[in-house]
Amino acid sequence: MKAESQAVEHTSTPRPLTYLLMFTVFYIPNQRMFPDFSLTGLNITNLLFIAILALTMRNKNKDRTPAPLKTQFVFYFLILTWGLVIGQVYDASMFFGDFQTLKNAVLYMLLFFLAYYAVQDTKTIKLLFLTILFTVFFDIYLGLRQVLDYGFGYNEARRVAAPFSWNSTDANRSAAYYTIYMIPLAAAALYYRSSRLVRWGALACVVFAIFVNFFTYSRQSYGIIAVLLLLLTMRRNVMLGLLIVVALFNYHLWLPDSVIQRIDMTVATKDSMPGVVAAPLNKELDNSTESRFIIWSGAAQIIAHNPWGIGLNHFGRDIGTYAPAYAHYDAHNYFVLTTAENGVLAPVALLLLLLGLFRIGRNVEQIKSEPDAKVYGTALWLGVLAVAMVNIYGSRFVDGNLMSNFWIFAGLVTRYKVIQTQTMAQSQATPEKSGRTAAIQDRSLIRPRRAVKSAHHTKIRVSQ
Repeated sequence: MKAESQAVEHTSTPRPLTYLLMFTVFYIPNQRMFPDFSLTGLNITNLLFIAILALTMRNKNKDRTPAPLKTQFVFYFLILTWGLVIGQVYDASMFFGDFQTLKNAVLYMLLFFLAYYAVQDTKTIKLLFLTILFTVFFDIYLGLRQVLDYGFGYNEARRVAAPFSWNSTDANRSAAYYTIYMIPLAAAALYYRSSRLVRWGALACVVFAIFVNFFTYSRQSYGIIAVLLLLLTMRRNVMLGLLIVVALFNYHLWLPDSVIQRIDMTVATKDSMPGVVAAPLNKELDNSTESRFIIWSGAAQIIAHNPWGIGLNHFGRDIGTYAPAYAHYDAHNYFVLTTAENGVLAPVALLLLLLGLFRIGRNVEQIKSEPDAKVYGTALWLGVLAVAMVNIYGSRFVDGNLMSNFWIFAGLVTRYKVIQTQTMAQSQATPEKSGRTAAIQDRSLIRPRRAVKSAHHTKIRVSQ
């Protein structure tokens, strides 16, 4: 199989291109660690994008197979462009800010295509996958530092926000990061066969990622991680999954006290009904949770009045009309946000894109001839579910620093699928070609015998 793979992969990824991709994987989520540099309209991320694009186009021997899901991506880009256009019709006072929002959304999603076309061999795919794992490991280390510096008591102003900042306003964003990128670590821990060191290291990182995520105090992430771990472990080992279920039902026995305090804050006892025990009528949601439902109610009115959208980057400007207490607030749900801003076709385009990525992950997972396929495929389709779930309670889909490595990884897995598909097609065609060649050789061996026999008969006649 390896020999056949090498036959298909007639070109390897140039080293400068590989190094640029590796640096991009590490740089984007950790760019606050680097000196700030920007020119008019350009920053390091844009320069990296341009450099990778230029080297990819220069690599003339690369495989020209079109990238799957191009239609889904283009459809969603058109939806976002429509949002920009309709927004300028309503209010063009912030055109440059609106255009910047569109540019950033499209640019980071295009990393999918950069990774797909830049990488030409499975060796580079594995190297970049390990680079993603190392980046998550480094960011878990940053989170552990913040946990130790802040202490283990709950404080709204001292929530872990690594790798993005030390500002607690980034805590939910940090939780989404650990939730999404815990998945490739977990997949590697369960299915990576190439190295026992990588498997055990990935397992340790999963444990620490969950621990760090506790101290982001993002309650939605707790539930999402529980669901994802159950999906992953139930498919691998039912008994392990059942143990996790038991642990979840008894979370008060093992979770840190501050995390339990944060969970219990979701539903509190009404001041007007003190002392009433175990009565549902004396319970109410905390302000943070309740605000979501008020904002979503206002967004529903926006969508009803403007089914074709109010314009990209316009939600914060308009929500105050329908929910005055939450003027300039985010929607805290990307599906709601993109529908309100870009129209009722936006969630359709978004779901088609996510479904396409999910199917690629499932297809790669089922390639039984390659040991790494199980890791890549499982990590992608579970990662798609993670992305979908973190956007139910937050607007993270076009957050470039958060999503960049997801798009790169999705592009790598898609390239891996194409390589393996070509390999299997060639392996099936080779026996048929060999059979035809053998038949031709057999006929060529028969003909000379007939010719010799004919010549022998001719000689006999002449002698007679």
